[in-house]
Amino acid sequence: MKHMTENFDDISVRDRLMIADRLARYSWALDSADMPAYLDCFTSDGVLRHPLRDGGAGIFSGHEGITRFISENFRQRDLQAYGHQHQFNALRLTRKSAQIQVDAYCMIYRHEFHRRYWPSGPSWRMGTWHALCRYVDDGWRIADLDIRMWTDTAFGTTGTSLATQRQPGMPGTRE
Repeated sequence: MKHMTENFDDISVRDRLMIADRLARYSWALDSADMPAYLDCFTSDGVLRHPLRDGGAGIFSGHEGITRFISENFRQRDLQAYGHQHQFNALRLTRKSAQIQVDAYCMIYRHEFHRRYWPSGPSWRMGTWHALCRYVDDGWRIADLDIRMWTDTAFGTTGTSLATQRQPGMPGTRE
């Protein structure tokens, strides 16, 4: 039991709560299309690694690169209707020198009535979220974020996973 306590004590309760708050701010900013609040979650030189819709790897650096990528998503927010929610759970924090590695499960619920690509209607995605956080100015910010999506499902398709129906090059595929 001592071993678990030592690992936990490497990161103060205050820092843990500040990082959990940053994740909540990240979710609210992303889900409400608030670009200034979203960028405030990252260091100025932060890196966002997010899969592209064509299945490729997307790497966006600094606030300018992140803005270019996320702006398209925010511009389409009116097409994503309501119910766009990012939820994080099972946070695992690990001290990495002066920085803190955050690993979490991520689940996203979306209800997209007018989605331009398949499927339309409600969808649920899950994956993992890996962030290296750095303390900057007044709080913890994301210095490097790697988002890895596992599955997509369309509600009402009796358990059919979109991941099993995707062709090479579609979002969520490795090919």
